[in-house]
Amino acid sequence: LQWQWKERVIPYWRETAKFAREHGVHRIALEMHPNFVVYNPRTLVKLREAVGEEIGANNDLSHLFWQQCDAVEVIRFLGKQGAIYHAHMKDTAFFPRNVERFGVLNFGENDPEASEFFRAVGYGHGASTWKDIIAAYMEVGYNGMLSIENEDPILEGEVGVQRSLAVLKNVREEIMTNHPNPG
Repeated sequence: LQWQWKERVIPYWRETAKFAREHGVHRIALEMHPNFVVYNPRTLVKLREAVGEEIGANNDLSHLFWQQCDAVEVIRFLGKQGAIYHAHMKDTAFFPRNVERFGVLNFGENDPEASEFFRAVGYGHGASTWKDIIAAYMEVGYNGMLSIENEDPILEGEVGVQRSLAVLKNVREEIMTNHPNPG
């Protein structure tokens, strides 16, 4: 692992960040995903510290839910460093019996023994979790896009997006009603 980071990962991304800088690109948003080199906030920050501030997160919380991360803590951690460049709004639903038997890396769409799969916003975690997530983004001063990404195997494209949007609009409205200046 040390060899991979030192000899391959860091040199590749240093060169890529330099190339980006030279061409006026100052933000490269990496999606933290299990089985990737950058798979969680810690590995993202490790790469960012080695390469530069061009590296930041496409903060897809579904991948972090999958790893049992606390979404609000992730947002605060990355937000404090100015490392959130984009945000995907997507949820993850778990099947506890399969998690207990096979662990969280047992991912598989349309697999009855999968431990989890991606869902539309609100179909894995309730509205109160999403309210806390939106409030955390506001708290850290993130004012970029909240992009709905639908990979829900049950709710087809437009339906999944519409339902995600409804949840997000409702929680945002509740935040703004109860705390007009949340961040």
